[in-house]
Amino acid sequence: MSIAVVVPVRDGAHLLRDCLAAIRQQSRTPDEVLVVVGPSGDDTAEMARTLAGPSVNVLENPRGDRASAINVALEAASCDLLAFVDAQARLAPDYLQRAAAVLEDHTIAVAGGPMRPVATTPIGRAMAAALQSPFGVGNSQFHFAGVARDVESVYLGVYRRAVFERIGGYNPALARTEDDDVNARVREAGLRIRLDPSIRSTYRCRESLAGIWRQYHGYGYWKVALAAVRPSSIRPRHIVPAAFVLALLSALVLGAVGWWLAILTLGLAWSGAALVFTLVAPGLTPGSRTRFPLVALTMHLGYGVGSLQALARWPSLARRVRASAPRGGDEPR
Repeated sequence: MSIAVVVPVRDGAHLLRDCLAAIRQQSRTPDEVLVVVGPSGDDTAEMARTLAGPSVNVLENPRGDRASAINVALEAASCDLLAFVDAQARLAPDYLQRAAAVLEDHTIAVAGGPMRPVATTPIGRAMAAALQSPFGVGNSQFHFAGVARDVESVYLGVYRRAVFERIGGYNPALARTEDDDVNARVREAGLRIRLDPSIRSTYRCRESLAGIWRQYHGYGYWKVALAAVRPSSIRPRHIVPAAFVLALLSALVLGAVGWWLAILTLGLAWSGAALVFTLVAPGLTPGSRTRFPLVALTMHLGYGVGSLQALARWPSLARRVRASAPRGGDEPR
């Protein structure tokens, strides 16, 4: 089976060199590498062309979003398997070989591994711990390695090209959660998604609270938007951050009598849970351990505020997402 590696990138000039180096070092050499560049504020396009060489094709993505980038690649790629690799990811040398081996089972449509977050700063390391903790991400399956099993989603993922011929391409109206939408359609088509811990890669975490807030605010906002087309993909863990923010707001509007007690009770309950998970989180330095609760709070509040803002804009948001939803193989592949 031939393999194409697709790298959607925007404002990622500082990430591309190491990302492409890891792709070039694969024990299973890819047949195609497509770098799809969106409008950037840095020299991403120039860096991509500099690093391209004979084995890498650079494509333009005028819309800029990741879903559109993958749709551009789907039109250009000719391989049997498509490996989607974000610029902040670093593949283990046997990543493609392992994924292709899993996909030798023709009942499996998508193969991938768990997310293995890495970071260099105390905030980033606290973020990495939160991404591997139920307190940070609930029971999201691809954050935890475990054993090989069928799951709802994997990190990155290697897809059979035939999958998109059956379910259609990506929804460009989803600025985030675009993978959740595709994977929900994969499952609705009766196809299997396989998580195998031997398919290894790392993910470079955000290293600042502002970056974490923007990331999780976007996740919360676009998870609500996803509900317009894939309500079955919403899980209880997706609702908890919005409920947390609503509880805080409700306590504030109760008035002068007792509101502080409600906030204090809620804050103590959250802080107690945060303390427990901070103490058991593996691999944290002392500096990162003290930042774990702050990072988790940023994630939860960002996600919750994003969800509530999306709910406030629900009618127009839902119309936009539904209007762009692919309709199967008749859509761009």
